[in-house]
Order: sequence, then C-alpha cells, then structure tokens
Amino acid sequence: IRDFCLSRGLGDVYKRQELKQIFTNKQVVVSFIATLVLLVLFRIGSSLTMPGLKFNSNIQEAQSSFLGVLNLLGGGGVSRVSFMAIGVSPYITAQIIVQLLSSDLVKPLTRLSKAGERGKRKLEVITRLITIPFAIMQAYAVLSLAGTQGLVSSFFGHTSISSVPAGQIIILLIGMTAGTFLTLFISDIISKRGVGNGITLLILSGIVSSIYPNFSSVFSMLTSSSNISNELLRYFSFIVYLVFFVIILLAATFMNGSTRKIPIQQIGQGLSKEVDEMPYLPIKLNAAGVIPVIFASSIMTIAPTIAQFLPSGSSGVSFINEYLSIETPIGLCMYAVLIVLFGFFYSHIQVNSEKLAENFQKSGKFIPGIKMGEETQKYIAKTLNRINCIGVPFLTLIAVIPYLITLTTKIPNGIAIGGTGVIIMVTGSLDFWSSLKSAQTNYSYSNITKGLKKSNQYEIQSDKSKLEELKEKESVKRLW
Repeated sequence: IRDFCLSRGLGDVYKRQELKQIFTNKQVVVSFIATLVLLVLFRIGSSLTMPGLKFNSNIQEAQSSFLGVLNLLGGGGVSRVSFMAIGVSPYITAQIIVQLLSSDLVKPLTRLSKAGERGKRKLEVITRLITIPFAIMQAYAVLSLAGTQGLVSSFFGHTSISSVPAGQIIILLIGMTAGTFLTLFISDIISKRGVGNGITLLILSGIVSSIYPNFSSVFSMLTSSSNISNELLRYFSFIVYLVFFVIILLAATFMNGSTRKIPIQQIGQGLSKEVDEMPYLPIKLNAAGVIPVIFASSIMTIAPTIAQFLPSGSSGVSFINEYLSIETPIGLCMYAVLIVLFGFFYSHIQVNSEKLAENFQKSGKFIPGIKMGEETQKYIAKTLNRINCIGVPFLTLIAVIPYLITLTTKIPNGIAIGGTGVIIMVTGSLDFWSSLKSAQTNYSYSNITKGLKKSNQYEIQSDKSKLEELKEKESVKRLW
C-alpha cells in the first residue's frame, strides 16, 4: 500500500491512513496520553525552585557557560535551580563508566554484561549506586555556579554557598539527588509503559520548551545590535539565522534517516540475482544516534564540576578554565575528539557484528559473496567503520557549530545555530514516531493473536460439545 501510494504521489494519503491507524488503537492512545502526562509532571518538577533560594531568571547567562550543558541534560531545570535541576546527567556519566569498565577491562562486569537479562539488572543496580556520588557532586557544582554567575541572589539569606551552614547544604544536596532519581523513575515508566525512550524524551521536552525563548533572545539581540547600522538589515539577519537553522535541521534529519542496505539471502529459498529484490540489513549513517554527543557533554562537565570544590584562583581552577572548558579552543577540540571516539565505540555496541554473524549462521542467512561466520563479522564491522567515517564527523560538526559561532560572534552557544539540542530534537522526534508505529504494530499483532486464541478455544469447545452429543446418542442406542 505504501509503495503504491508513494508511486502515485499519494504519500499524504498514506500518512493520514497511518495516523488514523495509530490513534484509533486504544492501547496506543493510552500509552501516548500516559507519556504526555509523565512529561508534564517532569516539566512541573523542573519549574519548582529549591527551598531557601532566591534566584534571578537569566537563562542567557546559564546557557553561555558550563551550566548550559547541564541545563540541556537536565531538561531545562538548571535555569530555575529546580528540584530536578541536574536531571539524568549523573546517571549518564555513571552509565559511561560502567560501559567502559564492562568492555573487557573489569572481568566481573564483563561477565555480567554477557549474562543476559539477569546480568543487565545487576549492572543497572551498580550504575544507580555510582549515580549517587556524581549526583551530589553535580548538585554542589550547580549551586556554586548559580551563585557565582548571578542566577541565585541568596542561599537561605547568605550570598554564597560557601557561607551556608552544613545542615542546609545537605538538605539542598539530598533534594537535588532525590530529584535525579525521581527523574530516572519517570524515564523508566515512560520506557516500559509509555512510548519511546524515557531519557531522550525528558531531555527533548526541555529543548522544545526552550525553542521560543531562544528565538526571542536571538531576535532581540540581532535587532538591537549596534554593529548593523541599517534597521532593515537587522531583521534580515534574523531571517538568515532562521534559514540556516532550518537547513541544519534538515541536514540532521537526512543524516538520521540515511541507511546502508546490506543484501541478505536465506538458505533453502530461491536465490535472487537482483539486489533490489533481496531482503537487507539496514545500518544507519548515524548508527550511534545522539548518545555520543550526550556522553561527550557529560564527560566535559566532570572537570568544571571538580573545579567547584577547589579554592578560587588556584592553579587547578585556572588550568580547567583555560584548557578543559568547552568554550576554549583546546576544550572544544577535546569535545570533538570525544564525540568521534564515542561515535565509533557506541556504534559497534548498537550494531554488534559478532552477534549478527552468529544469528545469521544459526538461521541460515548469509550475505552474497561473503562466507558465514568470521568473514561475515569482519564484513559488517568494516562496513560500519566506513559508514562512521561519514556519519560521525558530520555529527561532530553539527555539535561543534554553536561553540564555533560563540568563538567568532557574540551569540551565546545556548541560542546559536545547531548543536546538541538540534541533534537530540531530530533524533528524539524520529525515535518517538517510530516507537508509536512499532507500538501500533505490536498491539495490533497481540490483538490478532488473542482473537485467534479465542476462536481456537471456541472451536475446541464446540468440538467437545459435539463429541459429548455423539457419546450421548451412542449410549441411548446401546440402551435401546
């Protein structure tokens, strides 16, 4: 139906039919509404300010520094120093550490990673335990930076976090750590009972809520700029900004939807000579998705977090601010290198060539011209590396663009073109749409199987009743 509609220019008709099928399924609608309700609850929690704090609403300052990265990963809660300010950022950092250690570095963790669902549950518990110290550290760093950068004017009546009594600081740290685990709880419910990936949707909700404030900030900045003398050119510069924003958005969408199709054939079936007629293994141009950018952003927040525990003006703080900050050229290069490394590393986790080759061999599938087993594994890994040579640099370029604009212009990186926000917005939206379609397919399939079971049970019951009637008739005949 899809090919027929698209070949005759009826793609809109097919999309309307697809939407109708999705939103007429009661189970999908219930999951969709539950996801929206949980996202609304998260947005409410992100707007609740921690007790004892008086803050100045200044999102632009928060997004032009280290707080901008935390504000992105926290779903926009840092700008209000909220209960859920640090969000899932500590969990992502802990997850990176566990994944790196479980890749043949620590043997017990490696055994757990290969132990199926039971091992995954134990690794998840370990990750949650490691999340606690990172959450405490990042909570203190956020409070300290919020005071130094003017977001918070007083902490329980004190001008800086260092002068606050220990008991009140502990209350703030416990509250923000609890907000992190509440955020993880909401994301788990969305992933299991709702639609889509919970962590990605929570971050996406913060990005979507900041689109209008970002555009209004850019508009006021460009229209009031003293560098452009003509007022008409000021408005034209904002139009150029929107055009480039749409171009980058389309480029990110194209990159996320591009796939490399590896043809596959089945032993025992008729072999086809035409490549277009063969089933295929799709490998995305951006196989790792947005995870490398989030990982790299989390790693880059570790050094500024440590700097908050060092005395101000020390050599360690100056070294971190000069070389390890994303806003500096050296820090930006490190950020780009981390994205490239994580991109290649995580793509091989997403597309496991060893497991694919093993599954092909068990099911009797093969790639034409490639031997089964080790040759298939090497071919898939080689193809994935070639794809990454295109996809990973493109992903890195989009993530680095806003910081390059900040280094060359006065526009803060939080409202500049491109960046992590655009990548998460595109990837999260497309993943959410594919999750909706897959949920509709799964529920429809489960309803069909339930209907078949009921019909089979009805047929069995009717057959039993017929047998009982025949037995009664035979017994009556015997009596006569």
